[in-house]
Amino acid sequence: MNNVSVNPKTHTRPGISMLTLSAGLVGLLTIAATAAPPAASAAIGPTLTVDGAPLAGSVQPDGDFTVTAGAPPGVTVKFKIDGTYLGQDSSAPYTWSVTTAAGNHRIEARWDLSGRQSVAAEFQVASPSESAPAPSPSPSPSPAPEPVPAPIPANTVSVSTAAELSAALAAAAPGQTIHMQDGLYVGKFVASASGTADAPITLAGSRAAVLSTGSIWSGYGLHVTGSHWRIAGLAVTEAAKGIVLEGSTHTVISNVDVGRIGSEAVHFRKNSSDGIVRDSDIHDVGLAQPGYGEGLYVGSAKSNWATVMGSADVPDRSDRVQILNNRISRTAAEGVDAKEGTSGGVIRGNSFTDAGYSGSNSADSWADIKGNGYIVDGNTGSTALADAFQVHSVLEGWGLNNSFSGNTILGGVPGYEVWVQSGSLGTVIACKESKAGLGLSNVPCSG
Repeated sequence: MNNVSVNPKTHTRPGISMLTLSAGLVGLLTIAATAAPPAASAAIGPTLTVDGAPLAGSVQPDGDFTVTAGAPPGVTVKFKIDGTYLGQDSSAPYTWSVTTAAGNHRIEARWDLSGRQSVAAEFQVASPSESAPAPSPSPSPSPAPEPVPAPIPANTVSVSTAAELSAALAAAAPGQTIHMQDGLYVGKFVASASGTADAPITLAGSRAAVLSTGSIWSGYGLHVTGSHWRIAGLAVTEAAKGIVLEGSTHTVISNVDVGRIGSEAVHFRKNSSDGIVRDSDIHDVGLAQPGYGEGLYVGSAKSNWATVMGSADVPDRSDRVQILNNRISRTAAEGVDAKEGTSGGVIRGNSFTDAGYSGSNSADSWADIKGNGYIVDGNTGSTALADAFQVHSVLEGWGLNNSFSGNTILGGVPGYEVWVQSGSLGTVIACKESKAGLGLSNVPCSG
């Protein structure tokens, strides 16, 4: 994914029954606004424009421009590009200055007015070599040029079968994009090549491009052992584990759908550090093994270090993993499990529903923090078997110095918002009101 910069305008608890699981996959992303296309005589709905012209389908000659959202007065418009939040504008006309690199991009604007409304547009920024020079003045009018289709991005391999995908993954090189056409891809898919910081490898498709092993009892939907990957848009279903990263650093997973999985959905292990999972749907996990059905799993338990790391005394340092703005629902084990041996992660802006509902293997919370120095803030959710968040010290020297702030309980949490095990030193919980049944925490808050 291209770099983007922006400039603003100025413990076991009582069990519950398993919910009915949904197997539906989300459909294709749309380019148009959320309203249906207007009839010829109807007024045109909100659009995104640049210099008065529609942004959708356009080719911008460079990556520095201002986008305007046609939202009604009196709202606050939030802007995103390629799934990354840019900022918000509360005064009409609603604009945001964007600086981005050559390639294909998607901008979305959202606001609330009698229900959430949004408008989105896909467009392209031409590389310098693709930007045509300004035409010389002509003494007589020239005929209107024919529309020029957006050029196909360079260094892209398009695949439509499992065999083609396996071959493309095996031959992947830095800077390359593998585009998955819509369809079901059943097999064993391994991303073993590595990109670079300046030239990551991208695997992308719509959510109708589906990876599967064909069974919730066997295999990984996608096994990432290389570094600097960008995995975007696609779906993973019907596999023992969804996406497993081993020794993969600086890999970003965005806008994916991982559901109907036997065990965990996304697992960072074997020193898979500095990774990101964002803007994704994680759901219906733990269908085969409820006690191992985590939504997002970071690191490895001490009991597994010998197998994963080769020594029972070597921690799995899957550090600084960021879990951002995901929708995590119906996970039999915790929605997020951050293991002993890991440090410096961020769990922010996620929504949890029925996460950690099984009670099996102590799965009874949205998120369980056993590592050190995690920041857990700005999350929301409802329905837990016991607590929303838990901190455990399962190994001396771990479960320390974690912080919680700005999280919101919508209801259905009978225990604490943050339950802290004795010995989990340095836990900081910002004081606030909480809708959890037993209150904010079993330890004093601060601030």
